[in-house]
Order: sequence, then structure tokens, then C-alpha cells
Amino acid sequence: MPSIREHCCGADRFFDRIKADKQYRQYLKKGARKATAALINQLSVLDINVKTLVDIGGGIGALQWWFLQQGGQRTIDIDASSGYLQIAREHAIRQGWQGKTDFLEGDCTEILPQLDEVDIVTLDKVICCYPDYREILAATCQKATTCIALTYPMDGPLAQAVRNLGVLFFKLRGNPFRPYVHRVAEVRQILAEHGFKRHQHQLVFPWHAETYLRES
Repeated sequence: MPSIREHCCGADRFFDRIKADKQYRQYLKKGARKATAALINQLSVLDINVKTLVDIGGGIGALQWWFLQQGGQRTIDIDASSGYLQIAREHAIRQGWQGKTDFLEGDCTEILPQLDEVDIVTLDKVICCYPDYREILAATCQKATTCIALTYPMDGPLAQAVRNLGVLFFKLRGNPFRPYVHRVAEVRQILAEHGFKRHQHQLVFPWHAETYLRES
């Protein structure tokens, strides 16, 4: 099994500037993708006062741009893809948001412990791209004071079969990056064990879009 460092390097190779450019053009034309839009809708109806957001695996930054447009004070984007971070940084500059945004490249489980607590942490299609989902969720729960919002794939035989095809694809390309399908019940249990209660859920096939609030 590839190391976490090798895995992140593989993610940087696959999620390159070409893919980032294509997704960014789609975002400008059509807005956020369906699963991301579902998270935005869930966060939009929360009656909470939040000012800070960490977006893990933030991609082109759709969640961050929504947050800042709604009056958020600061966002931090953590991503293993230099290409996507570059696109997001360029967009922030064009919008005049340089003083409200930070962009950090690397393994989020190494970066998160160095950060202060924030109101919201988002993980849009992230834990399916990380081998140790327990570690990434635990680190997330330690930093989010109010809310965690995430999308992750359905489990089951069909999902596992698709995942196996993905593994074969990356092996044939000589890329150490691997996709993952984690058990849905275990993901929810980990969040509950760390004091987060599921507030909203939507199935955007094949993704679960869920928002969790920290229990007082």
C-alpha cells in the first residue's frame, strides 16, 4: 500500500492544472456541482453565526466563495493538489479576497493540528480520496467548533466494484493515488463519538451530502 506521502503526490499528479481549469470554467458557467450545491443549501439554512471556514480538499473553491459572499470573515483551503490551489488562489485575487483567504498545500492531517479552531470544516468528496478516514475525521472534529459538512460515496457491492475499477485505473497509470469506499455507518459513528449530531442529509447519487452540528 502506498504511503500517505506517496498518495498525496499521486493526487497532485491526477488532480492537475488541466482538470482544475476545466472544472473552474464549468463553475463559472453553471455554478457549483450538484453534491457541492447540496452542502451549500444545507449550510445556508443553518441558524448559526459563523465567521471562519476550513475547506479540506477545497478544489476550485466553490464552498469558500459561497462562504465569503455570505459574510464569512476568513477561509483556509487545504489541498494536496497544487493545480487546484493555484486556480483557487487566482480567483481569490480577482475577487479582492487576498486578505480573507489562505491556501495550504499538503496532507491535511499534518496541517490541521497547526491551525486554530474554526467554526466550520467542510470535506467535499475528501474521505473517499484518503486512506485513513478515521484519522482525517478525528482531526476535523478537533478543529470544528460548530459544524462539519461533508460529501462521501455510498457503500455496498456496487460502490466497491466501481472503486476496484478505479484502483486498476491508477495502477495501470503507475499512479500511487487510490480511491476509497468507507462504510457509511462507521463514518457517522465516528462523528457521533466526537460529539457531532447529524442535522441534515441528502442523497445526491452516488454521494451522501450531510451536515453535522456539535452538540452542546
